[in-house]
Amino acid sequence: MCRLLGYCTKEDASLAELMGEQSLREFTQMSEFHGDGWGVAWYDRQQPDALHIQKSPLRASGSASYAELVHRKLGDLGLVHLRWATPGLPVEPRNTHPFRRGAMAMAHNGAIHPQDRLGELLPPVWERQLTGTTDSERYFLHVMSGLDAGEDMISAIEATVACVDKLFTPNSLNAMLLTPDALYAICYYWPERIPHAALASRGMECGTDQYFELAHLETETGIVVASSGWPQPGWTPLPNRNVLVIGRKTLQLNVVPLNPQSPPGPLPGGMQSPARPPAAGLAGPPGCRVRPGRRDAESGPAAGMQSTARPPGAGLAGPHAVGADAQRRHRVEAGSRCSATAARCCSTSRTPARSCRRERASAATIATASRIAIPAANATASSASFRICMSIM
Repeated sequence: MCRLLGYCTKEDASLAELMGEQSLREFTQMSEFHGDGWGVAWYDRQQPDALHIQKSPLRASGSASYAELVHRKLGDLGLVHLRWATPGLPVEPRNTHPFRRGAMAMAHNGAIHPQDRLGELLPPVWERQLTGTTDSERYFLHVMSGLDAGEDMISAIEATVACVDKLFTPNSLNAMLLTPDALYAICYYWPERIPHAALASRGMECGTDQYFELAHLETETGIVVASSGWPQPGWTPLPNRNVLVIGRKTLQLNVVPLNPQSPPGPLPGGMQSPARPPAAGLAGPPGCRVRPGRRDAESGPAAGMQSTARPPGAGLAGPHAVGADAQRRHRVEAGSRCSATAARCCSTSRTPARSCRRERASAATIATASRIAIPAANATASSASFRICMSIM
């Protein structure tokens, strides 16, 4: 498991300027628990399509290179990753996030089990593109395969989530995905699979119900979205099973519900379903298919996602666009706030966490049915307990 942070700003800025020294220090301190490497990816305005990546298998808190990067005005769009390696996966440069393909990059927080079957996720032509051995890079390449097959970004993410969920037992598919046009913060996890024992073994004994939560903050200069585990007063929680999309040119913020559709019917022995062939030009991995096109002919393009046949939406281009017709993609406007005074540690954090989880599960059911993003203000109190508790360890 890992920690994630993504940002999009009006002008080139350093993370220290965007977050403030104290918040940056508190985020970086989480590398004491997530010390198996760090990575930074970014674009700048001088070469807007040129992706830059620097990473190391060392702990961020003790890295002079990391400290220099987060205080330098790197660019206007980027991400930071602090790694806690999944047991069995080597801690080495090729397994350090973020991973890249062309001008796109992704960092992941979570684990996909069983590890000895990871080769089933990708067809051979994509498996050969791996640079390392991680589940996370395979997750990333599966999303990229959907884009190559002509899907928009949201559809590609949904198809990948459906495939991973059918073939494996993931605990989280949370991720930050960068394109030259937008930041995609994916919040998709299984609360019942949070590894409480593993977290406790590293000293995180309270508030672990909120370990996979994401939240975002809008400032005068930009937007930051990050994992939990550190004080985040004023941040707005991102509902589970949603994607936060931030347009690079406009800083327009949209919350898009994910509705992955599993391949129809059982697939014994890893056989390809005969119900529908793989997308043209892409051999589907065993047990999975990549849905062709952009969903189905009746529903047309995903609500709020620009069709390739139309002109791009304001501030975004091509298949990653968030168009003006995004009537059903509602921006999260919850006035939720995290407060240190509301935080409770260990014995008191569990009851509200369970209650909030039930409320969020009910709300998520409604959101999936209507495909409308919902505020998550009710998650704030339980989120605060984990963030504050982690901060005092």
